[in-house]
Amino acid sequence: MVLVGSSVFGAADAQWTYKTVGETELKMDVFLPDGYESSKEQFPTIVIFHGGSWRTGTPDMHYPDCAYWSKRGMVAVSVDYRLKERDNIEVPLECVKDAKSAVRYLRKSATKLRVDPDKLVVAGGSAGGQMAAAVAMIDGVNDEDDDLSVSCKPNAVILYNPWFKCEAELSPPNFIREGLPPMITFVGSEDPGIPNESLLTFHKDLKQAGNASEFYIGNGGKHGFCNGRNPRNRFFYWSLELEDAFLVKHGILRGAHQVVRPGNVTPLAPKEFVAYD
Repeated sequence: MVLVGSSVFGAADAQWTYKTVGETELKMDVFLPDGYESSKEQFPTIVIFHGGSWRTGTPDMHYPDCAYWSKRGMVAVSVDYRLKERDNIEVPLECVKDAKSAVRYLRKSATKLRVDPDKLVVAGGSAGGQMAAAVAMIDGVNDEDDDLSVSCKPNAVILYNPWFKCEAELSPPNFIREGLPPMITFVGSEDPGIPNESLLTFHKDLKQAGNASEFYIGNGGKHGFCNGRNPRNRFFYWSLELEDAFLVKHGILRGAHQVVRPGNVTPLAPKEFVAYD
């Protein structure tokens, strides 16, 4: 474990190396819950994959999320994975492999890292949403060095404007079946790249197959509208509350949410979003 700062907004507590490819160490930035160092218990864990078209982006894009979830009693990690030009790879194929490796690392090291392997959530925005869904839904893509006896299937999935526009064999809507983890999905009504109808169909197909799914459209929201880097983003707090309730419903967390809005940041009114469950 490498300590990298204190768990205030914008700083991680640690970095864990989950995989080495050639000479490149791939790391996850870690936010730890109160009492982690002194506790012997295993904590619910959330793994977040940033967006950026599998070409750009950094783990700190989801530090605000991680800061909240760590306050909520979770180990919260934001993952650095290989990118197209930076690492000269085929995308999203190798990105999905890295995402699965990250989850397997946490499960395989669950005792040492105090991760609860039965309360492991994956989340992602845009391209990271494709990765999070692929980890849960696509079985046939794995790093050849991964221990496949360790499951990468999460216990719940959170998707922010997931970008499913990739080759068919890597597009999660093509892999809907019975027995998938519960999913909650968000999209903005004004997202220029994602037709709301496509994600509504994704939600309905999940339900039709017998899976638990919730779907929310934020009126006026654009691509990336739930991101918390703007501390006055009303959609960020709205989505956090819904995600928290979703995780409580499915046994990952207990108790009331701890979302606190800055002054003059008001909750969304019912007319400002559409809910499907």
